[in-house]
Amino acid sequence: MKVTDLRRKLIATLAAGGLLAPGVLEAANLNTNLLINAGFENVDLGTTGGYNGPLILDWTTNGIGAGPFAYAHAGGGGQGSDFANGGPLGNGGKYYFTTNNVTPDVNAPGMFYQDIDVSGGASGSLIQTGNAIYGVSASISSYATQGDLGHVHLDFLNAAMTSLGTVDLTTNNVSAWTTNAKGGLIPAATRTVRVSLYGTTTVTGGPDGYIDNVQFLVSNEPLQPALSLTIDRDNGSMVLSNATGGPVNISGYQITSAFEGLAPANWLSIADNYDQGNPGANQIDAAHQWSELTDPTSRADLSEADLASGAGTSLPHSKAVNLSSSGAWIRNPNEDVVFKYVSNGQVVSGIVSYVDNGGVGFAQGDLNTDGAINAADWTVLKTNLHTSLTGKSLAEAYRFGDLNQDKANNHADFVAFKSAFDAANGVGAFAAMVASVPEPSSFALSAVIVAAAAPVARRRRLQT
Repeated sequence: MKVTDLRRKLIATLAAGGLLAPGVLEAANLNTNLLINAGFENVDLGTTGGYNGPLILDWTTNGIGAGPFAYAHAGGGGQGSDFANGGPLGNGGKYYFTTNNVTPDVNAPGMFYQDIDVSGGASGSLIQTGNAIYGVSASISSYATQGDLGHVHLDFLNAAMTSLGTVDLTTNNVSAWTTNAKGGLIPAATRTVRVSLYGTTTVTGGPDGYIDNVQFLVSNEPLQPALSLTIDRDNGSMVLSNATGGPVNISGYQITSAFEGLAPANWLSIADNYDQGNPGANQIDAAHQWSELTDPTSRADLSEADLASGAGTSLPHSKAVNLSSSGAWIRNPNEDVVFKYVSNGQVVSGIVSYVDNGGVGFAQGDLNTDGAINAADWTVLKTNLHTSLTGKSLAEAYRFGDLNQDKANNHADFVAFKSAFDAANGVGAFAAMVASVPEPSSFALSAVIVAAAAPVARRRRLQT
């Protein structure tokens, strides 16, 4: 049976087993990140600070300066440097937060903050019962060995703006991006939550304290830390890993691709490799049998779960699970994979990261995905001209020269490829390349041009 809706299947199974009341997972979907510009992508490029970092908008400053500044995740000096030293954060967008060496009141919260009114609506009603749970999470990194730390600080304030309690989220001097999360009860008299960002330092240098992808929400379910799925562009492998700092429960997951860029035949599922029936050094769930939910013919979905018990397994911190040695991801320019999993009865959006190919995605027109648009790609296009692509996924058809996603390789794809070739190699580069190759290639090009011209000639005859 084809099951692509993992959430629906798991809700039904867990509820039938008495492990989960119907509607709990649906209620979790009501959770909303209440922060504005939580990824720091809204910046003012006209206002820059140290190292040419642009001003981050939408965050209030306490008067110590113009406001927080952003660094960029990739590129070369200044605004384009990845000062975190841990490499780009896979889902971090272009910019991340830093206090940019601002020192006044550096050990106090409220440097840069947002005040969130939680007194009305569903959150207000839930908080007043004393059963509301806060969830706060962020990706945090320090700079090299300087000991600078990023902090996400919560103040729960009553109607008089008096603090009822505080929470601090940080990561100990780690020069690589680490996702951290906390959750707990919100004081019943809370009317405003102040979310502050700031940096501290324990050694030398400024208190930069790098932060990205901050989330604050109100829920009746605890926030679950996010597992990661890393996809290698060079070989299409997938690795599920836990870098949260603690164990994480997982009882099912779903990996999807709208561009149909998945290959079930190359998938190393837990059901076939790491569950109760597969003992060995790599086993992750010795107590349960997992079941694959994926249709073997699908290229849009990889999903499986512990359907028998619904309990799943606890994935230790730093544990990595190889879901494919190669080829589970069909290499293509559309990096659209979405990873979700069930943890303690809650559907959690995982972190998807792409690595290798020099740290950049494949360009449209790089048909053989070797990192360049060149004569080898032209060979792919002309060799497969008018080849039937029926039955292939969008990602598979692309590798046969279908650049416009119509499951065909024809004149429209030729035009798109020529444009992509010249954009990558310079105006006139395509014509020069074709002129330099042996006659058979020139003949193939002529065939393309004739095929394109034929419909035009026919229309002209009909008009006369």
